[in-house]
Amino acid sequence: MQQQRRIKLALVGNPNVGKTSLFNKLTGLNQKVGNYLGVTVDKKIGYFFYENIYYQIVDLPGTYSLYPSSEDEEVVCQLLLNNTTENIDYPDKIIVVADSSNIKKSLLLFRQIQDLGFPVLFILNMFDEAKKKGVVIDINKLKKFLITEIVLINARKGIGVEEVKKKIKNLEKKTKNDFFFNPGFRYHIAIQDVKNSYSVTTYKAWYYLANNNQNFLKKNNILKKIKKKHNIISRRLQIKETLDRYEEIGKIFSKTVSEKNSEKEKSHLEFSKKIDNFLVLHPLWGYFIFFLFLFIIFQSVFFWSEKPKKIIEFFFSFIQKKLENVYSGPLNNFILKGVLPGIRSIITFIPQISILLFFLLLMEETGYISRVIFLMDRIMRPFGLNGKSVVPLISSVACAIPAVMSARHIENPRDRLITILATPFMTCSARLPIYTLIISLVIPDKKWFFIQLRGIVLMGMYLLGIFSALSMSMILHKLLKKNYQSHLIMEIPTYKWPMFRNIFMTLWINLKSFIFNAGKMILLVSVLVWVLGSFGPSESKSKGYIVFENMIKKKELPNSYLGLLGKKMEPFIKPLGYDWKIGIGLLSSFVAREVFVSTMSSLYSIEKKENFLLLKEKMKKKGFQEIPAYNNNIATGISLLFFYAFSMQCMSTLSIIKKETKSWKWPIIQFIFMTILAYLSSFFVYQILK
Repeated sequence: MQQQRRIKLALVGNPNVGKTSLFNKLTGLNQKVGNYLGVTVDKKIGYFFYENIYYQIVDLPGTYSLYPSSEDEEVVCQLLLNNTTENIDYPDKIIVVADSSNIKKSLLLFRQIQDLGFPVLFILNMFDEAKKKGVVIDINKLKKFLITEIVLINARKGIGVEEVKKKIKNLEKKTKNDFFFNPGFRYHIAIQDVKNSYSVTTYKAWYYLANNNQNFLKKNNILKKIKKKHNIISRRLQIKETLDRYEEIGKIFSKTVSEKNSEKEKSHLEFSKKIDNFLVLHPLWGYFIFFLFLFIIFQSVFFWSEKPKKIIEFFFSFIQKKLENVYSGPLNNFILKGVLPGIRSIITFIPQISILLFFLLLMEETGYISRVIFLMDRIMRPFGLNGKSVVPLISSVACAIPAVMSARHIENPRDRLITILATPFMTCSARLPIYTLIISLVIPDKKWFFIQLRGIVLMGMYLLGIFSALSMSMILHKLLKKNYQSHLIMEIPTYKWPMFRNIFMTLWINLKSFIFNAGKMILLVSVLVWVLGSFGPSESKSKGYIVFENMIKKKELPNSYLGLLGKKMEPFIKPLGYDWKIGIGLLSSFVAREVFVSTMSSLYSIEKKENFLLLKEKMKKKGFQEIPAYNNNIATGISLLFFYAFSMQCMSTLSIIKKETKSWKWPIIQFIFMTILAYLSSFFVYQILK
């Protein structure tokens, strides 16, 4: 049997050119996103087969050149420049993706990668849209100038993807050793010193001298000495390279590209500008439309998910009834009270998370999310941030982990730190199961036409998260020293009709990550709760020492290990309106917020025989009313909502903050501050409402 070859590819390009769409078309569902949800902020790896060759492809963050201005762009440089055994993803070939209607800005990055010596395939994406805009490209001439293969595609529709696979298979490294960029004689001696010290090519030696990234320089002490010896100012070298390259790019562009906008296209562009100016980006109506979208989203979370939730609950209730009649014993008890509640908790809240993520992906697919960033820049300024901070804040609605990581694209270290510390205040999808459970429990099911009271309350919790995040930003803005003024520089893509296949593919990948990553933790905690709730110590005077019983009766949950732990916590949380069961839920949810629901489900499954009841019905029936002090369900419920609105999300969020800030200082300070804030806010809310 012939052994399959393995070729490593890297997908590179400017932001918003369709890299991720091509990545999804090439790999399908055969990709790894890591242990987090959301957009690309680090390497995203996928795989595909073509003619007995196994390809690994890395989708890298968008960048305009090889000189990084943010940590996000630094990922690209580290991958392409580090040709060592440690860099297991070092590519054999590169795919550079460009927007066909604006190839000029992509040619700088393309030429730099060519000069590094990689075989490069140049992809012109959205060629049909470029044609509509009147952009005509002479492909044959462009091939001669660039000395590479070119493929025209529409990644969103899948047009040209097979041609990409064919070209990448036959792509070979250029045989010539000369480079497109000529450094000149002025820096000849310095370049030669770098070549001798690092055994690199001429252009890579130039790049070493021109790169002023501090992380890069820290690892190269010899380079520092060479730069000092020859009085090299890296910024000047970057400017020289950029000017020289754009002089060449201008000549290529003038000979290969012509632009003749048709009357229809001009009319379309004018219409789009009018929509932006008078509606979407309007200083008044723009915010109104954005908040209207938010209102529709949160109404839909309740309105559309109610029936799927009931079907899922009925399905699990049916299974529980059947299993109860099959066999009664420890194993059956373990499955019914430990495993099944955990699985049910994972699946029950998939409808809400799916609806929320669907709308977020829809806004991204149509190009609306970029306009939201631009629009919100006006609001961000008073808080010491810019519009780029909105990307992490909006992303955190899905999960805080990728949201914190996506702050890497913010160039100003101060703004980046403020964004990282403010992001956990936003309401993530892990809080959504808790909010929907508590709101369903304490808020009346009232409707006015299509408007639900519960949906309004849910939106209120999200707005509370936004208000908290902005308030924290303002506080940090006053406390932290201001280094320099930050500015928002970004391109606004054209409006596009959404490709629902792309949306559902990304949605499935995100849900799969939730099920197999967060789901594992939920199931583990659910089983742990069952064990601690089913076993416990019981004193016996036999032979003068304590004997531990293996299994305690169902009616003795307060005497289990779990019950005893909750009883120890109860004096501290009683002023908040919580009993010992809710205390256990709070403790377990620090692992992951959504674990609270499975913990409560396991607790009531252990204690009560009526497993077929919905969790919220169990809690309504016995949970909030077991102790006279907790008779006011609304006070306890609202107190619980406020606790989760302000408390730190989970251990994973703390760990990622430590990783991104490179210190335990900030996550520890944030955890202490948010815990105190959550406790005090819950205390005052309960004392006022009870």
